Amino acid sequence: MKSIKIICTLILLFSMQSISAQFGQGGMGQGGMGGGMGGGMNGGMNGNRNMQPQRSQPKEPAIEETVKKVVDRLNQQLKLDELQVIAISNIITENIKKQNAIIKKEEGGNEEKANELKAIAEKMDLDIMILLNKDQKAKYKLLAEDAKKQQEAYSRRNR
Repeated sequence: MKSIKIICTLILLFSMQSISAQFGQGGMGQGGMGGGMGGGMNGGMNGNRNMQPQRSQPKEPAIEETVKKVVDRLNQQLKLDELQVIAISNIITENIKKQNAIIKKEEGGNEEKANELKAIAEKMDLDIMILLNKDQKAKYKLLAEDAKKQQEAYSRRNR
């Protein structure tokens, strides 16, 4: 009986040694199980070389956020009343949706898209101007001219 225990123990020891040899020297610690500390499966910290991290594209700001920023700026500059704020918010929201649709559509060239975007912007300005009083219209025209100059300067820099 004692000899059977010794044989079983020896078999167990030899099998443990062969198991640890399969996973690297030293068992599960230093290099065992494929390298320890993130080392298993294709070796080391670089084991996930073939797995590309999923990079999400920068999200476009929500339309509501953009509209709020624009209307807040206009409200500061033009001192809009509540009805004007609501109406201008609706106009800007509608126009941003139209602009996004034009930008995303695949047919048509860049020049054609640029002309459509320009037409939408001009119509938006006219729609907003209808809602403003005399003083607000004068200030809005100045703001629109400044914005146009900044856009032209930006376009020249990026050519």
